[in-house]
Amino acid sequence: MTAVLFAVSAPALASAAKIPAPPAAPADSPVGKPKSYDDFVKDATVVPGLIPLVRKQGDIYFVLSKDALGRDFIETSVPQSGLGGFGPAQGEPYVAPARILHFERQDNRVVVRWPNTIAIAKPNTPEQVGVTQSLPASVISVEPIVAENAANGDVVISASAFLGDIADYAAVFSGEIKDPSHGYRLDPARTYFTDAKGFPQNDVLRVSQTWASGDPNMIDVAPDARSLEVDMAYNIVAAPDDNYMPRIADPRVGYFEQPLLDFSRDNVGIKRNVYYLSRWNFAPKTPGQPSAATHQLVFTLSNDVPVEYRDSVRKALLSWNAALAAVGILNAVDVRDQPADPDFDPDDMRNNMVRWVDTAQPQYGAEALIVTDPRTGEEVNVGINVDAVEGLAGTAYRFFVAPARGLPNDAKARDAFVQDEVLATVLHESGHDLGLQHNFIGSMAYTAKDLQSKAFTQKYGVATSVMEYAPINLWPKGTPQGDYEQQVLGPYDYYAIRYGYGYIPGATTPSAELPTLNKWASRWEDPMYRFASDEDVDFSGGHAIDPRVQQDDLTDKPLAWCDVQMKMARGLMNAVDARFPAPGEPWDVARAAFGRPLRAYGSCALMAAHTIGGEYLSRAQLGDPNSTPPLTPVPRADEVHAWQQLDTGLFSDAAWHFNPNVLNRLTYSEVSSFSGGTWAYDPSPHHDLSIAQIAAQYQDRAISEMYAPLTLDRLDSYALKYPAGATMSLEDLFDWSRASIFGNLRDGSIAKAGVVRRNLQMRYAQLLSGLWLSPDPGTPSDARALARLALVQLAADTQAGEKNPHLTQLARAQLGALGAVASQALNARASVSQ
Repeated sequence: MTAVLFAVSAPALASAAKIPAPPAAPADSPVGKPKSYDDFVKDATVVPGLIPLVRKQGDIYFVLSKDALGRDFIETSVPQSGLGGFGPAQGEPYVAPARILHFERQDNRVVVRWPNTIAIAKPNTPEQVGVTQSLPASVISVEPIVAENAANGDVVISASAFLGDIADYAAVFSGEIKDPSHGYRLDPARTYFTDAKGFPQNDVLRVSQTWASGDPNMIDVAPDARSLEVDMAYNIVAAPDDNYMPRIADPRVGYFEQPLLDFSRDNVGIKRNVYYLSRWNFAPKTPGQPSAATHQLVFTLSNDVPVEYRDSVRKALLSWNAALAAVGILNAVDVRDQPADPDFDPDDMRNNMVRWVDTAQPQYGAEALIVTDPRTGEEVNVGINVDAVEGLAGTAYRFFVAPARGLPNDAKARDAFVQDEVLATVLHESGHDLGLQHNFIGSMAYTAKDLQSKAFTQKYGVATSVMEYAPINLWPKGTPQGDYEQQVLGPYDYYAIRYGYGYIPGATTPSAELPTLNKWASRWEDPMYRFASDEDVDFSGGHAIDPRVQQDDLTDKPLAWCDVQMKMARGLMNAVDARFPAPGEPWDVARAAFGRPLRAYGSCALMAAHTIGGEYLSRAQLGDPNSTPPLTPVPRADEVHAWQQLDTGLFSDAAWHFNPNVLNRLTYSEVSSFSGGTWAYDPSPHHDLSIAQIAAQYQDRAISEMYAPLTLDRLDSYALKYPAGATMSLEDLFDWSRASIFGNLRDGSIAKAGVVRRNLQMRYAQLLSGLWLSPDPGTPSDARALARLALVQLAADTQAGEKNPHLTQLARAQLGALGAVASQALNARASVSQ
């Protein structure tokens, strides 16, 4: 399943401090006394809504009643057009955080401000005074009052501040384009209001922004890359005032969280941090008894969702009703098609939209869209964007599933597979809409036998949670086969919904719920109810440590599962020439058919590296049933097994030897076009697939992970925590690497090494040189010492190996080059130390 959220965790958000000064106020801003309201609106259009808006001569104005001044609104910044696959997509609400917005009158001006809402304090107390004085707010602009209604006190101010970079969209471009000389800036001269809409619960200001670059060199999906138009929608939403009681999060159960600081009391433990769940307020009619939701979550399927997928999308969304009914909330979720009504508007925040998004460069399978009240975590609007790449899932069936199962590329079966993929993706994203985080340990509870049983997977899924990133549950021909994709909620999903939405009798404050919530969250050690999320799969820099927490793995024995998957993938790659391309198809089809199992192979080839230097991380608390210490070592025997898999499946030449008849057909169709006044021709450097380069990419990722300073430091520190031999040591890492990568350099066997192995040897020698000469910050000194020892051994081994009279010219050259790297590093360090 190709699903991403990212949605939503209190996202990596833009900083309000970077907002530039807004454009100058409109021309008819008064120098002195404000105009009368009636005179001001004579030649204007008044748009009724949450805050009435005035459209006048291309400018937009707010009409602020006395009730609106000082009232809490929620402001969001949402791009309504994408950058063609670069940066955020259309409708993504995470460009900037949802923030509380205030309008406050100061004489004949109105201050537009984001007040600080990070702190909890009781009203009218010294604590509230202290919070107000200690924590800064952020001022957006100070606007003169241009008109005033003497009869009711309404005042009119310009909305021109929203022509500036309110969302800090500049950060999007700087994140995509690292070289400032090719960057983009907002051009005020080409930025203007396009629309203003008013609804009962929100207003929308639409702005066309032009982002300009004098020297673009990356974004190539516009007619003129020097000028990119971005349609930005600013929503001003009524903040909920519905007696909602927040619920406190627990790290043992995965919900998105709203972080706050609790200054309302001092007996808060070691920190003042409190985290409220992000969740929908269903407000069942009779809490504690099965009753209907009075605030139903109604999804609207946009008219851009292809008709053929709507039943699968609807089924996925309605699946959550079973879990919510189990905690007494009936008819909680409903799904409707977008009505054929000209007055219907997706911008109305009462509509929770599911949209189908087209991009030239797909970045995700789907994405949840969530707007929460930053004061409480209550969700005020949710939705889903589904990338049209989902409709291409049939290629996975044709190139991977059908060949592996020995099936024909039957259109009916292929279409059914796509429907299953869409359903699984929407199940995942709608789980985010209910507040659930990813759960990347959800694949560890089921056995291979379980997943080969269709009766089992139809009842429990292929993982314990739809919030897992589960790969296609695919087994070789002749093996029983369960569902390919997650089609139902798993046991963890029911468990998590209970934590977030279950009723707790007698609790009138969030803290009063904690004793019951603690019991509900206490089952982490049961594999059916374990939770681990995004930070726990950050293996690339050595942060993640638990090999049970992975993406794209299956079964309680993922390395054994990978043995099966790698063998199956290798068989498919070597037989591409027997199936692809079909007569009349281009050679690109064979290239794609080879690439699909290659990605599955590479994913498994890397997975074993996550076990090296690992520790099992438990979120269970002391006193939970069957609780274990937070950290326990991965047994050394398991790490030996993982290394053997790396040795044979990633580092060896044999791992990257494929059928030559296949490799000779993996070319591509050359395309050139005339666009924007220039010829567009950007061919691949290789006419074929460079297996040596692909192997190097996977090998380097594994080695980089295992030799990251954090991993090296962890291995070095194990002697302080665990008995010798209980888990692997730093010495093991260097010894195993030497044996796998160099082998015996003295006996002439290097003559049998192929290009993949020779390249790996050279890159590893250079890594050792770097560890000794210029280690990254945080590298332990023991690792540097072992790197030096490895270089000494390498110099000696290559010198001895070169004496063999039977070496080939290439083998002799390889030994000489390796020896030179080692000697140069040792001599360079010696000269520096002198």
